[in-house]
Amino acid sequence: MDHQSEAAVIRSVCVEFLGEHLGSQLAALARPGFRLSPAGESRPAAGGSRLVGPALLDPGTPWPHDDDLPLSLFAVLDTDELAPRLGDELPVRPGLLNFFGIDHRQVCRVVPADPTRAAPVRPPDDDAFAIVPLHAEPCLSLPDAWWGATLDDFIEGFGLDPGPDLTSICDPSEQVTELFAGDFPGEHYPGSGGVDQAFGWPPWVQPGDPLPDLRGEYTHLLRLSSNLGEWEFPEGGSLHFLIPRKALRDGDFSQAVVASDDG
Repeated sequence: MDHQSEAAVIRSVCVEFLGEHLGSQLAALARPGFRLSPAGESRPAAGGSRLVGPALLDPGTPWPHDDDLPLSLFAVLDTDELAPRLGDELPVRPGLLNFFGIDHRQVCRVVPADPTRAAPVRPPDDDAFAIVPLHAEPCLSLPDAWWGATLDDFIEGFGLDPGPDLTSICDPSEQVTELFAGDFPGEHYPGSGGVDQAFGWPPWVQPGDPLPDLRGEYTHLLRLSSNLGEWEFPEGGSLHFLIPRKALRDGDFSQAVVASDDG
């Protein structure tokens, strides 16, 4: 489904359940992103995007550590391949993004590199897994329904205007997940279906993560599940790389953080 058709489907369902006034506001929140899967014969790799293997770093860039422990390379995203669809969601052009972390800790580094200069760098312990090229399928995602337990919570959390006639359309105390159950394919809600994803809306993450507000202040960079690579995240869940929107505009990837869910 192309971008315009997918946007039309999202808007149609939102308006059907919430009316024109509120439904159009919710539909306007949809962000572009990419569903990730291993590349294959009919699924070409998105440039140099891949899982594991050596990192792709500018000459002289050190391998990141946490204290004395070298971080693992989880993935590389080739943002030059993704940028044309992302628009304002990617206000800088960082080239390659290397995603490092530790599967059992909330520690991460996101290291950009110039694709014209970057060279493969193996980890200090030389324990690099075989490269898995990544296919990136364009998609649109809505804010995860779990951000608001009820429609009223959801409206308040995202600063939407409910309009004067919402109660005549639906019950504002109804859970958002129940309101839309079965009417949206799971990929439009990033917390659904275990979809691995680049950009788009961040999924709901465990309470207590050191993130003040994912709704508007952070951009979701990458979600990786325990099933996609050579790692197992806590509770068999997923790891999410995020960055403050201002830091992304400034190209400061040192401010990237990770959060987890429980699958």
